[in-house]
Amino acid sequence: MTRGGSFGALWLVAAALVSGMALIGLNHVRPGGFVIAGALVGAGLVRLMLPRARAGGLVVRSRVTDVLFLVGMGLTLFVIVTALDLRPRP
Repeated sequence: MTRGGSFGALWLVAAALVSGMALIGLNHVRPGGFVIAGALVGAGLVRLMLPRARAGGLVVRSRVTDVLFLVGMGLTLFVIVTALDLRPRP
């Protein structure tokens, strides 16, 4: 077992997600959304490349299902954040 426990690569993904939420909390909605979208896509790629034992907390279902879900959610969030109208309303 590694020092980080059985969560493995999940710690890196969690750190990126927290960073994105912090940006959103600081009123930087679009950059924060992009960071979260990138973290989800990155999590999908990590899940694709790492063996089951090293992927740790990223393992939920089969590899294909996990990758499709994470990458799909990341790309969907990317499109949503890109399409956001953040102009002030009169």
